[in-house]
Amino acid sequence: MPRSGTPALVHSEFVLTKCDYFVDVQLWPLKADLNPQAWLENFISAELPHATQLLNAFLYFSERMVDEMFVAAFQALSHAVTDPSAPFLAVQNAWRAFVDAALFTHVTGEVPSTTDSGFAFARRARQLLQIPEERILTPRDVLMALLAGPPRPVVFVDDFVGSGNQFIETWERITSVSHTLSLSFKTIAESRRGDRFFYCPAFCTEHGLSEIKRRCPPVVVSAAHVLPARYSVLAHDSLIWPPDLLPSATDFVRVASLRAGIPDANGGVDDWRGYHQLGLALAFGRSIPDATIPLFYWERNGWKPLMPRR
Repeated sequence: MPRSGTPALVHSEFVLTKCDYFVDVQLWPLKADLNPQAWLENFISAELPHATQLLNAFLYFSERMVDEMFVAAFQALSHAVTDPSAPFLAVQNAWRAFVDAALFTHVTGEVPSTTDSGFAFARRARQLLQIPEERILTPRDVLMALLAGPPRPVVFVDDFVGSGNQFIETWERITSVSHTLSLSFKTIAESRRGDRFFYCPAFCTEHGLSEIKRRCPPVVVSAAHVLPARYSVLAHDSLIWPPDLLPSATDFVRVASLRAGIPDANGGVDDWRGYHQLGLALAFGRSIPDATIPLFYWERNGWKPLMPRR
């Protein structure tokens, strides 16, 4: 019997049948976009127990599921901005006042780009939360709006938080708002009272949550799903591997990655351990986060991806 909290060993027939069922009920996309059978063919026979377990642990969330998680993350903010002990009507009015006053913006990468995933979530704020377009702004425009008016809440939206670096960079980035003035969200939070800051990602790792709390203490994070450190395929107490496979799991990932040509980038992009060595096993919609190990999406040297990166 496996020890408490650890998975049982699974066989490839069971996992492939499960994957086919996920396709049938439209939890997973068609095999053209996510192909478990072809992916297992990458591995030599001695690696199949680990590969099968890794496939069994892979999490895929459809666009519709991500939409629901994003809405749930936002609605959970009501607990942070209202008094739950107040009468229902007072709570309802306070929440409506918050929603009507809030400015919404996205998180940008180290070098801001129109491909940043936060742009898609800014659109979700309009489509799913019914936020008027005039209150969905770029980070720079939010800073300018805060300077020009009274204090108001700011809600950052995003899909995934891995290391937390992107949000921290967005929070601390010095931005020119006029010919004579440059500032950041951090400096505004330190110099003004009354402005409130919130961050609503659909997914967040425990590591990223901890880093944001440490580096950006005024920010209230409301994530729909927080991934524990034990979900990493590389954790010494990983939830992914049964006891018989856990001691050799990291060596399996490293050796298979080396054969596929996946580099050791010291935690950089496409590192065999995933970005920041977070070692995740998940994807959502048409996106695979950098923190997911490349074994799932690699397409070079004849490697067949479980799910190609778009």
